[in-house]
Amino acid sequence: MVGVRRRAVHALVIAALAAGCGGDSKDAATASLLCTELRELDNRIVDEVNASVAGIDAEPAGERLQMILGGVDEVAAELRAWDERIDVIELPDVEERTELRRELHRGVDAALAELDDQRRAFESGPSSVADEEIQGVVGTWFNAVEKVFSVSEPEIFRFERTEFKQAFLDEPDCRNVVQQFVND
Repeated sequence: MVGVRRRAVHALVIAALAAGCGGDSKDAATASLLCTELRELDNRIVDEVNASVAGIDAEPAGERLQMILGGVDEVAAELRAWDERIDVIELPDVEERTELRRELHRGVDAALAELDDQRRAFESGPSSVADEEIQGVVGTWFNAVEKVFSVSEPEIFRFERTEFKQAFLDEPDCRNVVQQFVND
């Protein structure tokens, strides 16, 4: 409920910013809205990953890999839900809007491919995780999630308009949810 309320308030602020102002405000509103959405997605993914390994050392060796694979499934579900949401986010009317949505969908496709690769790697290994292997397997899972984040982050630097790119650099919420770049 709080997330829905926060999004509604955020949407009102964005609409107010974008309504009476020029392109720079629309750019800033786009960056703010999108990066808030991306931050919330990342937080949900982190929650799923943490839940998938919580108490893993107390579980029998034969169930540990299944816990992690369950986490892979949950992260994939979050990504698929995000993929559906991309087209209904009420982004301000900036010229990059359509291409930005394409870039976000591309990121989801890349992230799901990364998850599929990691799932296959886990499934091709031993079906149980001994006590002395927990740290390595969990570390591998965490590294895979870092790759998911990396490949799913939009590449704002590829857009042409300097003001649009600058809005993402200026928005604090965009740090670590878009590919980092310098606006030339």
